[in-house]
Order: sequence, then C-alpha cells, then structure tokens
Amino acid sequence: MSDGTPKKPDRGSGQFKSLKGFLPPSKKTKVKNTGNLQTNHTTATSFSASVLAPSDPTHTSSTTLVTTAESLSEAQSRGAIKNENIQSDSASQFGQPPVTATVKHAAHAEVGNKEEQQRNSTATGIVKGQSLWSKALSSKDLDQERETLNSINFQANALDTVSEARSFAHKIINDKKQNAWKIEIKGENIVLRDIAIKLLGWMDRFKEIGDIIVQFDPVHAALPWAGFRFLLKVCMDQQKTMDAILVGLENIAGLIQRCTLYELLYLSEDSSGSKNLEKSMLRLYTAILKFLAKAIDKFKQNRLKAVFTTEDISNYLGNVENLEKAVGHDADVAKAESTRTELAHLRTQLEHITNSTLHIQPQLHNIQDRLEDSERSSILEWISTIPYRSHHERINAERLEGTGKWLLEREDYRTWISSSVSKLLLLRGTPGAGKTYIASKVIDSLTSNTTGMQLAYFYCNRAEENRREPDCILSTIIQQLAQSPFDDNKLLKPIVDIYRERKKQGQISSRLNLSEIRDLLVQLTDIYPRTMICIDALDEIAEDRRIHLLKALNSVISQSKNLIKIFATTRMNPEIVAQFKMFPRIELQPDDNVSDINQFVETRVSNAIDDGELLCGQVSDVLKTEICEVLCKRSKGMFQLAALQITSLCHQFTEGDVRRSLQTLPDTLTAAYNDIYHSITSQKGNASRLALSAFRWIQCSYEPLRTETLLDAITVEVGRSGEFSR
Repeated sequence: MSDGTPKKPDRGSGQFKSLKGFLPPSKKTKVKNTGNLQTNHTTATSFSASVLAPSDPTHTSSTTLVTTAESLSEAQSRGAIKNENIQSDSASQFGQPPVTATVKHAAHAEVGNKEEQQRNSTATGIVKGQSLWSKALSSKDLDQERETLNSINFQANALDTVSEARSFAHKIINDKKQNAWKIEIKGENIVLRDIAIKLLGWMDRFKEIGDIIVQFDPVHAALPWAGFRFLLKVCMDQQKTMDAILVGLENIAGLIQRCTLYELLYLSEDSSGSKNLEKSMLRLYTAILKFLAKAIDKFKQNRLKAVFTTEDISNYLGNVENLEKAVGHDADVAKAESTRTELAHLRTQLEHITNSTLHIQPQLHNIQDRLEDSERSSILEWISTIPYRSHHERINAERLEGTGKWLLEREDYRTWISSSVSKLLLLRGTPGAGKTYIASKVIDSLTSNTTGMQLAYFYCNRAEENRREPDCILSTIIQQLAQSPFDDNKLLKPIVDIYRERKKQGQISSRLNLSEIRDLLVQLTDIYPRTMICIDALDEIAEDRRIHLLKALNSVISQSKNLIKIFATTRMNPEIVAQFKMFPRIELQPDDNVSDINQFVETRVSNAIDDGELLCGQVSDVLKTEICEVLCKRSKGMFQLAALQITSLCHQFTEGDVRRSLQTLPDTLTAAYNDIYHSITSQKGNASRLALSAFRWIQCSYEPLRTETLLDAITVEVGRSGEFSR
C-alpha cells in the first residue's frame, strides 16, 4: 500500500510490455531546450523505449496555457495571458515553485508539440490531431470557465499530477478511518470511504496507460487531473465542507479512464463511428471541465460553506449520465467499425473496467497476533462447526460451466455490485429454478475478486436443523469474517477477545447469542473496507425464527461504517420481500436462464445415454434431439423439473414408450413429485411400506442420515409393548 508520498511514475515497467511488437525499434529521445521551457520531442519510436526499457527517463512538457500558437494572441486579449510571462497562481498551494515561460518560447513549444503529435499519430495510429481536452478547453461553452481552469497549474506532467492527487486522496481515507463516513444522495446513504477507495483505483488505472496519452499531449492530458489535485487538497484541508464533491470526482475519474481507452482504440480510424464518438466525447469532456471549474470557483468564493451540495451533485450526475450514454453508444458503433487488431491489452482493460477498484487492506491493528494452532482451532470450532466450504464445493461440482453467468452480466446486478451504497440484492425465483447454482456462481466470482472485498457465505437447508437456525447461520458468517485474509494463523481481535473472556469466566460452553452476533457483525465489517455476504435459500430458515436473521442483516447494513453488500436468494415469499422492500430485487424469469437449462438438459441426456440409463444407450440422434427440444420447452426454467423428467424417461423400455412419455410428462414440480409418490406407493410387497418409513425418518431427523443408519432405522419394527424387532 502506498504511504501517500507522490512518486515518479515508472514508465519502464508495468503491463505495457505487452505492446512490444506493435511499435518500431526505439531511438534516442531528443530534448529541446528553449530558455526556461523544456519540451519533449519524443518520437513514436522513442515511445517504444519509454514503455519497454527498465529506465525511468525524465519526462518534460510544454508549459503553455493555450491550445495552439495561433490562439495565443486571442488568449491574451481575453485575459487568459496578461503579460509576457505565464505563471501559475495556484502552484504555491501545492508546495511547488511557480512555472514561468516567455510567450515566445511557449509559442515555439506549442508548434513543436503540434508537429510532433502529427508525426506520432501517423507512425502509430493511436491518437490524431489536437487532443480532445485541448479542444474542450478552447470551446465556446467554456468561455466563462477558461480563466479558472487556466489558474490551476496544469502544465506539469499528467502522471506526476495524478500521483499528487492520489496522495491527497490517500490521506483523506486515513483521516476518516475511524468515522462512519456517509452522505445521503437521492435517498441513498453512500459510503464515502468506498468512493475514495475507488477514486484511488481509477487513478492507478490511468497511470498504467497515461504514458501513451502523455506522449501526444503532455499539457492538456494533465488538465482534469490538475482540477482533481486542487479539489482533493481542499477536501483534505476542509473535509467537513467537501464530502459531496468526492462523489462527483469518483464519477469523473471512471469516465476519464474509459474515455482514455476509447481515444487510444477508436479515434485514429477514419470512420463515421469514430467521428461521432469524438463529437460525443468532446461534449462529455466539456461538461467535466465545467463541473471542475464550477467547484473551484465555489470554493474560492466562500471557503466556509460546502463547495457542492448533494443537490448540486445529483444535478451533475444526471447531466453527465446522458452524455455518458451517448459516448457508450458511439463507442459501440466505433468498435463494430474498427478494423484494428493490435493493442489487445487495452481492449482487455476496457472489458474489465466496470469493477475497477483498488486493493485496500483491513485495519491491521484489529488483527490478533499469531495464535497457536490449537487455540485457533478451538476458537473457530467454538464459533461454528458447520462445514460451509464442503457445501459450496459439492454444489460447484454439480454446476455446469457457464451456469449463472447471465446474472453477472445484467445491468441491475452490475449497478448493485459497483455502487458505493450498502445494499441487499434479493434474487427471487420458483422452486427448482437453479437459485442455489446461481448463488454459487456469485460466490465464485467474488472469491476470485482481488480488490480487498472480504467474503462470507452460507447455504441454508431446511433438512438440517443447524442450517435453518439464524444464530447458526450468522455464527458461520462470523467465523469466516474473523479469519485474517493475510495469515491463516491469525484471527481478528474482536472474536479472540470475546472467546478468551468466556474461557476466563469458565463459560466456554456458552455460545454466541443473537445480540452478541449482531454486535460482532458490525465490529468485523467495520474492519474491512468492503464486505460481501451471500446467503442462499432464505425461505428454508425456520419460519418462526427467520425474522431474527432479517433484522440482523438490516442492522449490519444500517450500522456498519463501511460498505456492505448482501446477496440472497429466496422463493416467492411475501414476508421476506416485505422485510427488504427498500432494496433492489431480481425476479428470476424462465427466459433468464434458458441457455443454462438448455445446456443442463443436453448434458444430462447425453450422460444418461453414455451411461446406458436411457434405452441402454441405444438412442438415435433424431430421438436425442427430440428429447432435448421437448424437455427444454417443458421445463419452464426449472432445473429440478427437467431432472425429474429425464429420470422418468430413463424408466421407459422402448423408443415408442419414450415418445409417448414426452407427450404426457408433468408440467409442474408438484405434479412430478405426485407421479413419483404414486409410483412408490403402488409397488408390490413391503417396498412401499419401507419407502414411507424412510420418508418419515428423513423428515424427523435433526441431521442428514448416513445410508447405513437409515437402513437400520427402517428395518426395525416396534411391537405393541415397545420392544424392537427386525
């Protein structure tokens, strides 16, 4: 983790080594001196050296405040440049000496940079013409804001500017570490610490690709980040009046990252899609600069009042959202028209940009020193003995590859997972629709997440007493949260402290009660920047006790100072929906998982044929296709119904029997189970009696019965006087 000190970007390392092969051999970089002004005349070929070589070459840039040499005199007349020397009034605010350059040198440097950009554009095909930030700054829409933007010293290298801004954001996070740092916008409590963490992540992502942009427009690439630097410095100094501005800055940072990739990938091509994308991005850049200028002006006018209210932020977000949609649409068109195949690494970044966040460690002082293995095991067993991992592994083994992927790609899921609001997302569906498989897919996607989110999960099951009791479920969640993500032999202090206190009092046999569980959940989630909790099958919790779990989940969402995400599945239960009516939910429809059902049916039918279970394996391709088509259509989005229908077909003896059965298969789970029950009770001899006895034992058992135990139970008979016999 960074200590917050700005560092010189390492342009000789990082992920751009993958660009080797797309760029010509490196040549020596020439630096031209013009008095007090240095300009970097890096050619397209020297760009290759700057991103591939292990050295860290000094990167200097033009310090002019105007976009072109031709506009220099015009800028002077409107007051942007008032005399021969160009100075930054705000440089001293950040501990920097003022940057000074003569107008004559600035004009020469601007012309040199413009010519060099054109040569670079031709050589690499990455960027063309005057940069969009430069065009946005010189647009008529910013006539009133241009002087403000010119005052914030954006002449420094963009990567250095980002590093300075990042150090301010990092300090803000550390200063707010112990506080419940939230703000209400549009009726939702946004966790500002998570906003700041995301902001750090966006800045780190920009630094990965910033070298490319800097080569072509070293001055104006830094423009928005200079605004960030100014406002974050204000946030750091006057945090009570600046909370709302962070929401806008995080939004802008994500847009800059996405649009930077659009520029690199699509704007070099001469297509209608590329031209439309450039126009829509220019409108978006102009809106971003207007927002930054407005925030800076408000601060300068009155430093004691909040720079931006939540209403200001809401209005800004609404305006930018429409511009962002237009850019996204035009980018999709430009992508479809693009003929370029290189720069695969940038395309990969664009695909994974939505959930880009920074790995932040939990508060290390809350991690207990290394424990002896025996004590650690004793503490974990005292919390819970439920084998939650084996439950997940078993379900994963049954889940086919790709099942549930559709949910991760849905817009409402992506919005929920990426937002900085603590929320529960409820997935509702009919019995047998595959909710448990979907939950396991969500858990796997979060397990592979490397952004510092702590995960805990549980699969409820009404057939096992300890998997339907709220205190057992929540204790297992606590057991997972209590384990240090960095060292298997360490546990978090809150749980160690309460265990040792119980042991000291001789009360080790006393388990955690619901009140203690709720308090511990809040304490543990306060340690992690982000916590994700997944609970499958809320409807299988004991009905008279379910309310306790729902209250505990609501409590941790409202009381934890950090970001909490809870994903839960349930059947169509009105009580559960009523408890979480303020949170978003997804109704699982038959059309949602149609591809999953099709894959499931085809795989199960193929396995039944290969194993000789269906017509002893003698099934024609025509019949196999017919079976799959009928089952996919009649399953109505229910995996369990499809599985029962396949089992029923396996009991048929001829192709004619199979075809007739396909026409009479039950259309509901209830009808399917009724058919099974009827076939069991209609068996001859003692078979039906033994089956009913097995059902009773299973129904009344407090835990799953082993096969041997169940066989012993159903073969025992109890006489009138109470004696046992076989």
